[in-house]
Amino acid sequence: MYKGRKLLLVGVLLSVANVFASSKAYEVKSGIIEYAIVAENQNNKDYIKGSSKLYFKDFGDLEISDTTMVQKIFDEEEKERTIVKISKESMFTVDFDDEIIYSSKIASDENGSSRLILNKENLQKMGASWIGNETILGYKCDIWQLGDDRIWTYNAVPLRQISKSSSGMQMQEAKIANFNVDIKDDKFKLPNFPVKQMDEIIINEEGEGEF
Repeated sequence: MYKGRKLLLVGVLLSVANVFASSKAYEVKSGIIEYAIVAENQNNKDYIKGSSKLYFKDFGDLEISDTTMVQKIFDEEEKERTIVKISKESMFTVDFDDEIIYSSKIASDENGSSRLILNKENLQKMGASWIGNETILGYKCDIWQLGDDRIWTYNAVPLRQISKSSSGMQMQEAKIANFNVDIKDDKFKLPNFPVKQMDEIIINEEGEGEF
C-alpha cells in the first residue's frame, strides 16, 4: 500500500530534514498533542484526511508520533499508519505493511544534527519570516511564513501548519495540546516487529538487491 508514494505529507513537522543544529528539539520539557489533518483536492469526490498524535519528554530527546492517513481516489479508499520514534540520536520508523521497524542514526556533521527543529533560529536560517502571533488552544504561537507554507509554533512545537501546492492545500492543526505533563513510558513502546538497520538495508540493496 502506498509504495513509492507516501501520504504522510506532515512528515516535515514530525520527522527529519536537513536543517540546523540545536541543543533541544523543543523549548518545553514534555507534551502531548493530537492533530487533525485535512487536504483539499481538485476532485470533490476524492479526499485525504487523517490524524496524528505526538508525545515527547526531556525536551524532545524522547519522542514518538503516530499518524494515520486515509486517501480516497477514484472511489477507492486506502489507509496508512506510520509510527516514528526518536530516542536521542536514533530514529525508528514502523512500517505496518511489511511489519518491520527501520532503525537509523540521525545524521550529524559540523553543522550539528539534521533533525528538523522549528525554533526561531532554524526557521530564520531556512528563510522563514515572522508575521505575527495567534493563540491556539490557549497557547500564544509565533506565525512563520516559509515559502507557500505557514507554520504556527509554540516553544518550537508546531500547533498548526498550512501547506499549499499545485495539487491543493493541506492543513494540520492541533485539537488537543498539553505541556509539562507526566507521560508514562508505555506511550513510547513500539510494536513487536523485527528491526532492520538502515545501513544494512542500503548495503543489501546495492549488493544483492534485497533485504
